[in-house]
Amino acid sequence: MEYYLVIYSSITLANRVKRRVAKDGSYVGIIHTPKCISKGGCSYAIRCKKHKLADVKKVSAALKITIRGIYREINEDGNKVYYEV
Repeated sequence: MEYYLVIYSSITLANRVKRRVAKDGSYVGIIHTPKCISKGGCSYAIRCKKHKLADVKKVSAALKITIRGIYREINEDGNKVYYEV
């Protein structure tokens, strides 16, 4: 399964976006940003499927919340690999 990670500077910001995006019951999770893609300091990511990515970006813009990065997560040979979008 392919997921996308949308990176925010705090869990508070990630939760604000998640509450609006997950109203339809779709999976939208929050995780610590993996160290291999974290750009300094503690950050959190919304983890969602591709069909929710546009909603996450739209809600972030409406709330004026800065996205620090977007990554595609792919499972290759049992390991998670991240590609910047």
